[in-house]
Amino acid sequence: MNAFQSAWRCHVRALLACTLAAAAVPAAWATDYPNRPVTLIVPFAAGGPTDVTARIFARAITPELGQTVVVDNRPGAGGTLGGGLAARAAADGYTLLWGGTSTLAVAPALYAKLPYDPQASFQPVSRAVRGPLVLTVSSKLPVRTLGELVALAKSKPGRLSFGSAGVGSIIHLTGELLKARAGIDMVHVPYKGNAQVLTDLEGDHLDMAFIALGHILPHMKDGGLRPIAITSSERNALAPDLPTLAESGYPGFESLEWFGLVAPKGIPEDVLAKLNTAFRHASRQPAVQAEIAKLGYMPVDETPAQFTAAMVAEGKKWKQVVTDAQVTVE
Repeated sequence: MNAFQSAWRCHVRALLACTLAAAAVPAAWATDYPNRPVTLIVPFAAGGPTDVTARIFARAITPELGQTVVVDNRPGAGGTLGGGLAARAAADGYTLLWGGTSTLAVAPALYAKLPYDPQASFQPVSRAVRGPLVLTVSSKLPVRTLGELVALAKSKPGRLSFGSAGVGSIIHLTGELLKARAGIDMVHVPYKGNAQVLTDLEGDHLDMAFIALGHILPHMKDGGLRPIAITSSERNALAPDLPTLAESGYPGFESLEWFGLVAPKGIPEDVLAKLNTAFRHASRQPAVQAEIAKLGYMPVDETPAQFTAAMVAEGKKWKQVVTDAQVTVE
């Protein structure tokens, strides 16, 4: 071996050592994760179910991560503003998104252009909670079962009304799903939030609406409204006497509002694993389960792959509903 060959081999070995060292840097960073506070973007205003559930889990995972999880409310454009901010964030695990049915499953079907793509922009970490809706009717309606309601709607096509928190909201689309499955014609009345829906339902200005279980529970106790069916596939322990729509003549009918954690695509695998473990541990904590039960939600314990599959399935389901009902937003 001449001097030139020897020098060249030394040079190659040096380059290889540098390359391996550089490749090891991200792994070292990931191993130390997190070494500063983590920001959790909530794409809706404070006080709503998206925000409340996010704060429950942010508090629960803070001790396990060893760093504060800061909730950052970024409302606007039906949750797509916050979703866009999270999609553009660095994929290092320090900026996350509290996504839900509206942001990750419904919005892609409603909006021609989004600042993110649920599957291409995000890495699902874990869903945290799921919650059913309750089909609730005004006390003025002479019905007590889903069968009676459908019969009444068929006898008065286009005359019964159902309210929602806005065009494209989960309670709007659930109403459209019922219309399609039951073959009935009802008038959709959109509001700017759930509060006014309940007010008009109690005031007999609205015939019916799908209301989140947590929101309707107090009204179920005082008898001001009449719940007739729940949208989960099984009966709920908080309302065990309330039949499901599936058992009331519409097999397979299910509509659940859900929330969970997603990260920008490209997050390191060990960071993803640490976040998933933290959230799954949180969902098993009795204190967390008690808090979310009061809101009418159920804990979810999922792997990233399971959440990914659920997100894809939900996206297809609600896209079909939007398409069939020809739902459009301004």
